[in-house]
Amino acid sequence: MVYHIAWAITGAGHFLEETFDAITELVKTQKATVTTFLSCAGKQVVQTYGLWDKLNEVSCGGNLQEIVTESAKDPAFSSAGRFILDMYEVLIVSPATANTVAKIVYGIADSLVTNLVAQAQKANIPVYMVPTDQQEGCVETTLPYRIDKQTCKLCNPCTVVDACSHSAVKISNGAPKISSVLCQGCGACIQACPYGAVKFAEKKKLWIRPIDAQNVQKLLLMNNLIVFENPKQIIPTIKKLQPRCNK
Repeated sequence: MVYHIAWAITGAGHFLEETFDAITELVKTQKATVTTFLSCAGKQVVQTYGLWDKLNEVSCGGNLQEIVTESAKDPAFSSAGRFILDMYEVLIVSPATANTVAKIVYGIADSLVTNLVAQAQKANIPVYMVPTDQQEGCVETTLPYRIDKQTCKLCNPCTVVDACSHSAVKISNGAPKISSVLCQGCGACIQACPYGAVKFAEKKKLWIRPIDAQNVQKLLLMNNLIVFENPKQIIPTIKKLQPRCNK
């Protein structure tokens, strides 16, 4: 069978590349079709981490293979109605930020992703979620592109500014800065700096707040919603799914 998957991405870099790997494997080995739903922040992190081309390979634009972005022009999130029509076997929310998790456990559906979860649950479609902040303690995450102020020599003119074709690098208060809104993750800035001031994929330790870990525990009590510790766990579970009846 062909699996029809809805994939929602929120604004987190943690677990992002691992989720891309899992979804790509499902597309290649299970012939899954994937509609990708992006929150505003989700679109930003996909671009910043240089994964937009890979996303276009996953959701190539065919039937149930679109990329749907959150938009003020559609405040009712009309695309969420697809779940009522049994168009998908499953909704995958990965990575899921602490903010998204908090809204879901308290029944708030005021964004594209939280509305998708609400509609999927109402239609009895399983929701698989990989939260970023799962347990109290320290986790390691990967940072997007940035300019290290300690390494930067404040060259004038700045070769990094000139190298960015997306105008994502601006001079602010005399120093270059990468705009996460404009950055497309192309990596041209890394090659342009002769002093190695542009950093990417650095590892950073973060401490999970108790309230965020508690909200993940509340997710476990919700009907028709499965929480995974890692995106890799999604793959074997997808293979066990049964097809929906109205496609």
